[in-house]
Amino acid sequence: MTSELTKISENEQIPVIITLPNQKIAFNTAAGKSQIESEQKNLITFLKNEKSKNKVNEIKSIKIINAVAAKVTPEVLTSLAGRSDVSNIELDKVVSIKGQSELSFKKIESSATQSNSASINAWGVDKINAPAVWNQGITGKGITVAVVDTGIDATHPDLDDLDDNPSTNDPKVVGWIDYVNSESSAYDDNGHGTHVSGTVSGTGANGIQTGVAPGTKLIVAKVFDSEGDGYLSDCILGFEWAVNNNARIISFSGGSSEHDSLFTTAINKVVAAGVVPVIAAGNDGEGGSGTITCPGDELNSLTVGATDSSDVIADFSGRGPVTLNGQKYVKPDFSAPGVSVPSTYPGGEYAYGTGTSMATPHVSGAAALILQKNPTMTPAEVKKALEGAAVDLGSAGKDNDYGSGRIDAYSAVFGKGPVANFSATPTSGKVPLTVAFTDTSTGTPTKWFWNFGDGSKSYHQNPKHKYSKAGNYTVALTTKNTKGSNMVTKTDYIVVVSKPTAAFSASPTSGKAPLTVAFTDQSSGNPTKWKWSFGDGAISREKNPEHQYSQEGKYKITLTVSNSAGGSTVKKINYIKVTTNTRPGVYSKS
Repeated sequence: MTSELTKISENEQIPVIITLPNQKIAFNTAAGKSQIESEQKNLITFLKNEKSKNKVNEIKSIKIINAVAAKVTPEVLTSLAGRSDVSNIELDKVVSIKGQSELSFKKIESSATQSNSASINAWGVDKINAPAVWNQGITGKGITVAVVDTGIDATHPDLDDLDDNPSTNDPKVVGWIDYVNSESSAYDDNGHGTHVSGTVSGTGANGIQTGVAPGTKLIVAKVFDSEGDGYLSDCILGFEWAVNNNARIISFSGGSSEHDSLFTTAINKVVAAGVVPVIAAGNDGEGGSGTITCPGDELNSLTVGATDSSDVIADFSGRGPVTLNGQKYVKPDFSAPGVSVPSTYPGGEYAYGTGTSMATPHVSGAAALILQKNPTMTPAEVKKALEGAAVDLGSAGKDNDYGSGRIDAYSAVFGKGPVANFSATPTSGKVPLTVAFTDTSTGTPTKWFWNFGDGSKSYHQNPKHKYSKAGNYTVALTTKNTKGSNMVTKTDYIVVVSKPTAAFSASPTSGKAPLTVAFTDQSSGNPTKWKWSFGDGAISREKNPEHQYSQEGKYKITLTVSNSAGGSTVKKINYIKVTTNTRPGVYSKS
C-alpha cells in the first residue's frame, strides 16, 4: 500500500477495502447483519464525515467479509491505519474478464438457427448428457442461479421466461442489481453475462437450446463494466447479494492472476451459507502450471477448466497445482465444454464464445440439475457428485489439467449408470415389416430390455423384430449395469402400413336439386391419399369432401384410396339420387 501512495497526489482518491477485526459473524442472519452494522457504524460515520470534505467517495458496506470499501485520499488512509476498529486496508483491485479470448464473440448468422421452430441443442449441452437428465423430468426447476457478470439481456427469447409461453407471467430473471451504473433494469453492455446466462438456463425458444438447466430461475449482479473490468469489492458484494437473495449456485467467470485473501473469506462464507460457488479456472493456461486465477484457486471453489468438442483440454485453460495458505492441491476440479460454445447474445441473437467463462456455466447448470434431484445437498456434496461422475481424461485420476475430468450431468444426478438410446432401420414400411434395432446407449450397459409396442419383447442388445400388423408403434429400451439403469421411449417411432380397403358413406343420398352431399371416408388400413369421382364429371382428393349436385339424375360414386403399401377402389352405382320432381320416388331418366 505504501508504494501505491507514493504514486498519487494529495487530493487523489484511491479505492480501498477496509477490513474490520471480527470475521466470524454470520452475515446472512438477522442477528449477524445487526452485529456487523453495529461494528461498522463508527467507521462509516467517520468516512461520511470525510466525504463531506471531498476526501472520501463511494462508501460501500460489505457484510460478507465485514469490511467497508471506499475511495479515499492519502490523508484519510493514514487516519484509517491508526483506528482500532480497522484490522487491514488493501487496494480495491480490478478483477477482469478483459484480455481473455471469450471477449471476441463470433455472432451466429440467423440462417444457422431455427427461429420459431424446434430448437437444436448446443454441442456442449449434448456433450455433458444434459438431455438425458431432462428426459427424467429434471430441468433445474425450483433452483435459482446467480450470474455475477456483465449483466443480462432479460428480453432475449431464451431468457425472458420459464416456459416460452407469452400468455403466462413467469419471468426467468427474478432478481437484478447493478454495481457499475446503478441501473434499475437489467441490461448487458458487453455480452459476456448474457452468453454465460444462456449456457446456464437458456430455453431454446429462439433457435438453439443453449441451457444445461432450462428450468432454473436467474438472479443477475452486474459487477463488470462494458470493457469487462470490475472492482474486487463489487464482485464480493455480488456474492453477498446472491446469498441474501436465495441463490443456490453462484456462477462467476471472472478472476485475477493475483491472489486476494478477501476472496478466500468470501468463498468460505458462501459455502458456509450452503451456496455452491462455481468459478472459472482462468485463461492463462498457456503459461503452464500454476496458472489458476483467483478465486478459482480457492480450495472450496468448484473450479472449472475448458475442453473442446473432442474432450481435449484447451491450451488457454488454467492449470494447477495451487499452493495457498500452506496447502498444495490439484486444480481445476473438473472441466466442461469451453471452445466455440454457442449461446445467447444481446439483441435476441446467438454467438460462439471461447474460454473457461463458457465452461463454467455448464457446471453451474449441472449443479442446478443435481440440486433439483437432491435439494438438501451441501456444496461439498455437489462437488463430490460432479467429480465422481466426471469422464476421466488426461492422466488417470484427478490431475492439474482436466481436474477429475469432463463433467457428465446424467451420471452426476443419477449415478454412473448407462444412458439409454437406440436407432432403427427402417422406421416405416408395409406389412410385414422387419426392423433392425441398434443399441446406441452410453455408459457400458450389460443388460437390455426392449418393448416393441406390439406386445413383443427382447433381451438382446441389437434385436430384429417383425411387425405383422399395421399401426404406429412406440418403442422403449431399458438398459442396465451394476451402477444403475435408464430407459428411453420413442413414441410412434415405427410406422407400419398395410394396403387399405376402400369404403365410404354419404349423407343425404337423395333429395331435390341442388343437393349438397357430405361424403365420409370409412376405409380401413390407414390410407394417405383419396380420389373421389362423383359421377357428374367432378373429382376431389379430400378425405371427406362435400359436393353439390345441380341436375337431377342417378349418380355412380367411385372412391380410390392408397398408401405406401398399395391401393383399393370401391364403386356404388346409382348411389346418389337427385330429382326436381316433388313426388317422392319419381325420377326422370338419366
